[in-house]
Amino acid sequence: MKKNYFGLIVFFFAVVIYSGCKDDAASGPNTNIPTYPVTATVLNPQGQKQGGALLSLKNAPFQDPKFSAYTDSSGKATIQAPEGNQVLLATIGSAFTKEIPVSVKPLAAGTIADTIKLVQNTNVKVLVVLASAEELENVLRVVGFTKFDSIEVSKLRDSVRLDSTGALELLKKYTLIFSDCDGGSEDSYPLLSRVLGRYVQQGGKVYGGHYNFYNLEKVWTPYFTKYDFQGNSSTDSISIINLELQKFLGFSTAKWNSGDSRALSGYEKFSDLPTTSKIYGTIYGTSPAVGVIVENYLGTGKYLWTDYHNQDIKDDPKLVKIVQYFLLTL
Repeated sequence: MKKNYFGLIVFFFAVVIYSGCKDDAASGPNTNIPTYPVTATVLNPQGQKQGGALLSLKNAPFQDPKFSAYTDSSGKATIQAPEGNQVLLATIGSAFTKEIPVSVKPLAAGTIADTIKLVQNTNVKVLVVLASAEELENVLRVVGFTKFDSIEVSKLRDSVRLDSTGALELLKKYTLIFSDCDGGSEDSYPLLSRVLGRYVQQGGKVYGGHYNFYNLEKVWTPYFTKYDFQGNSSTDSISIINLELQKFLGFSTAKWNSGDSRALSGYEKFSDLPTTSKIYGTIYGTSPAVGVIVENYLGTGKYLWTDYHNQDIKDDPKLVKIVQYFLLTL
């Protein structure tokens, strides 16, 4: 009697293939695990309800959008989680984070977790370049970022003159650099400006105020060169035109009090911004609109520039929130 070897071979391979598929399925994530709603309220370091924070389940059993959500304007978000002891993680950007334990109950109504108050992520290194005409460092302290290094702009300028490569390596140790306005003296240290440009090109992120545009015109040549000074304090308000920033802030207009040191009182009206620039805010009522919160890109980094002083705005909640947004998203 003839043996059907061909049939046996086909059967053998079918069994192997089926077994392999079955093993792969068995080793994959169990997406049938039941999950239940978990709600948490996230506060910023000042204890205020924080919209725009990302709430997520740490060590989720498998990848699924239901395990994370952004908080609304009341600081609340609801995600899904399996029953039992879990860990919730809240973050904004890379600068602030906090995790808490929660015991998830198998209830359709869900579980209310403890309030989560964000704290500074000390793994994110920040440098403040101190200068004569602005005090961004004071704003950082108000928003809860209290641990950062600082260096006087004159010292940084001198170190660049002595060894620009060494100065760049120093800057590259920092995730974020905040550059105070130096009253226009920025025009006298082009080499430092170009080193900041190299830092940005290699992935660095800078937030600079007012006369930092002198840095920009040396990095983004030939832009940031055509401008007129506008001194009309009647336009002492900013229109927030970026929808993401509007959502984060909860308002579309920020206004200085023209009777105190926070008065905008003047700005540079540029007509040659780089075509890739992203404008977040403009001077209220200008036509064509004058950008005063402008983000510029180079390589894998960016340089956020405000055409005003951030100095002494630490007691103005609206203006502080603008700085906070860019601190958390830079």
